[in-house]
Amino acid sequence: MALIIEQTRRSVNWFGIAVFIFLLAVIFGGGFFLFFGPTPAIEIIAPVQLDATEKISNIKLDAGKIIESPVLKGFKQYGTVPGVGSLGRSNPFLPL
Repeated sequence: MALIIEQTRRSVNWFGIAVFIFLLAVIFGGGFFLFFGPTPAIEIIAPVQLDATEKISNIKLDAGKIIESPVLKGFKQYGTVPGVGSLGRSNPFLPL
């Protein structure tokens, strides 16, 4: 009497293979665009307000006019200039 033993066929997990291929494509595509892709020019990224910032940065201030202005002299000082105070012991490693 002959015994017939059938081998069970393993089914292929197509979903797992598709997810693996998709993740591989995302990793390689991201690496390509990160390291080898075209770099955008600064003119495209820079906002329009930088023109106004450039104009402001070219303003020359005269310290004498600012210090002698009546608006600045009209301010009232409410505090005093802080002093140095106590800086600690001369040798902090000596016992108290």
